[in-house]
Amino acid sequence: MELKEFIKQTIIQITDGLVEGHKYVNENNFGEGISDSSGKEINFDVAVTSNEEETTGIGGKISIANVFNIGAKEENTTKATNVSRIQFKTYLHLKMPKKK
Repeated sequence: MELKEFIKQTIIQITDGLVEGHKYVNENNFGEGISDSSGKEINFDVAVTSNEEETTGIGGKISIANVFNIGAKEENTTKATNVSRIQFKTYLHLKMPKKK
């Protein structure tokens, strides 16, 4: 995935999550929900890891009833691991239960 597509999808996923969280807080009368200032600050630090593996090669195999195998194989494997880190913060306004 290209960097610009990763950034775009990250922003979409964060936005959808914040909207759904805000809706949940409001629908359950837990408070004012998510805003862009004041309230309780929530910090997110998320690491996204992706693995890519490509195998190329040729091979052949003879199997008889999974007891006897004869084969030859030549292959090249290329592996790559990508780690991306996303940090953001938002504010949450919740009503706290009154102490008795």
